[in-house]
Amino acid sequence: MFKSFINHYKHLDKKISHILKNGLAFSFLICIVSSIILLTYMLFFTYPILYYIGLICFALGLNVAISFIISATIINDIKKENS
Repeated sequence: MFKSFINHYKHLDKKISHILKNGLAFSFLICIVSSIILLTYMLFFTYPILYYIGLICFALGLNVAISFIISATIINDIKKENS
């Protein structure tokens, strides 16, 4: 299954691949910011709101990454089907 995903990723259209890489970089940035917020909560401040903000940001980053992967796959398949 994982090997088929890698093969599918390698055969993406150039534009779609570029958008996917930028989207994954953006979601990675969101996850890093959420990790910094969670480390700040753990080391310096113990405000529960900081914990929830960090947790929500981390979940948002993961959801954005998965959305970009699924959208890139679907758009690529539709584009191949219409060509």
